[in-house]
Amino acid sequence: MLSLSRVQSNSLGLAFISGFADALFFAHLGGLFVGLVTGNVVLIGLGLVGHEKGGLRDLQLLTFPFFMVGAGLAAIMVAWVKPLERATFWTLISSAAAFAISALLATFGVGPVSVYTLLVVIAMGMLTAIERLDPRLGPPFSLMTGNIAGLAVAVVRRLIGYTETRDEWRQSLTSIILVFGFVAGCAAGAFAYVTVGVTGMILPACLLLLIGIFYSPQSA
Repeated sequence: MLSLSRVQSNSLGLAFISGFADALFFAHLGGLFVGLVTGNVVLIGLGLVGHEKGGLRDLQLLTFPFFMVGAGLAAIMVAWVKPLERATFWTLISSAAAFAISALLATFGVGPVSVYTLLVVIAMGMLTAIERLDPRLGPPFSLMTGNIAGLAVAVVRRLIGYTETRDEWRQSLTSIILVFGFVAGCAAGAFAYVTVGVTGMILPACLLLLIGIFYSPQSA
């Protein structure tokens, strides 16, 4: 149970960070996801038909290659740095540094908005990739559609009196934790935006730093 709780705590923290960054930048830019590529596809489609959210179309398009750059950097880290847990550690620390730099650039008005925004996109690409490359970090935090479906399954099972096996209960518990973490992150990101703006990215940077420092590989 201790091993399971550690894995879940990693993913809970990452889900919170993902929700925080997405909500903050969505509010800041009026329609842009830094971590949810699917969301940007929807927004690009709206822009193509003249919807008001299409004003950021160029920046939305840039999120695709920059997200892939971040994922590629994580893959390079895993290929070059051994053992795997050390590569994971440095990927987490690098992403935390990118968050912090983004917050500082925005706070002091250094460079255009696109610079610190795409820096966060790269960091989110790194985080999404490293959780796939190192499954010992925890279950995927970015698959919210699947996690919400898992949460719905867990609720219905309880309502109809279905007795879950131990593995099924673990899956349900993981879905509950990840959905809660993401929603809490979205709320915190929105609150940070209306209070301190992009400077609020210092919080997920610190949380990510803690995850990296206290990360210890567990069974996949």
